[in-house]
Amino acid sequence: MVSLYGMRTAYLIIFVTVLCGAGIYWYQSTVHICPVPLLYTIGDIDPAFDISREQAVLYAAEAEAVWEKTVGRELFQYEATAALTIRFVYDTRQENTNFEAIQRAVLDEQRKQSETVNEALRRLREEHEQLVATYKERKATYETKLRHYNDEVTTYNDRGGAPTDIFAKLQKEQTVLDDEASALEELSGKLSLLAKSINELVDRGNKLVNAYNNGVLKYNRQFGFSYEFTQGDYQSDSINIYKFSSADEVVAVLAHEFGHALGIGHVEGTSSLMYYLLESPEAVPTLSAFDQQAYAEMCGYTESFSQRMHRKIREFAALIT
Repeated sequence: MVSLYGMRTAYLIIFVTVLCGAGIYWYQSTVHICPVPLLYTIGDIDPAFDISREQAVLYAAEAEAVWEKTVGRELFQYEATAALTIRFVYDTRQENTNFEAIQRAVLDEQRKQSETVNEALRRLREEHEQLVATYKERKATYETKLRHYNDEVTTYNDRGGAPTDIFAKLQKEQTVLDDEASALEELSGKLSLLAKSINELVDRGNKLVNAYNNGVLKYNRQFGFSYEFTQGDYQSDSINIYKFSSADEVVAVLAHEFGHALGIGHVEGTSSLMYYLLESPEAVPTLSAFDQQAYAEMCGYTESFSQRMHRKIREFAALIT
């Protein structure tokens, strides 16, 4: 015969078991939903990335700020012993990024050379135009003086010769005209050399432009399209960074993966941090309206009872381990 006390004990054990089971199920099914503050650490950094651990910590702090400055909550904390580990994994993606950077540097150098040639060409053409104007003006003056000189010589020849003083004056004029003729010949030679230099620069400039245009076409065929987000990924206990071409890009990648660690998926809007494509950013990104809406739906702007319970459980677990 079962006593009343025994039945109560059995019911209590069943109730506690069910309650514990429900609590464990609740915790396990919701633990990944905005588990803030999210503790993380820096793990392995492949030497090929050429960044220090201190730099990685700073990049992660900047990525934290992308979220925290907008939402006004502490969402992430660096902790050396945290479970969530950020790793920098070097593979073919970063190799391709490095190769792209080399090709881009080649194009930049070709563009600079082309600009230098164009500037030199501009100056030479300007100098040539000024010399042409000077040459034409001096030649016209010379021809006018020569015509007057010849007319005066003809006049005195028709009279049987010029007086002594006039003859001396005409000789001086002839000397001046001969000197000017020599100067014009020298100026003409300089114009010819300038024209030759201009033609050579034009030829060099055209070759540089063709090389640059061909390089741009090749670059665009190889790199001028967007991939689905491949710079990094989030996997329950790790954030892996595979490629980046600038400090701004690695901060953007980390911020994007931090968003996934909060439980946020991809959102609309090509300028959104959580958009499924990420072009190489020219500045550290900010949260778009779509990003903020996704955050609010996942985490809210204040700590909920569920989030508080999760935080207390994590803090208690940290104390006893």
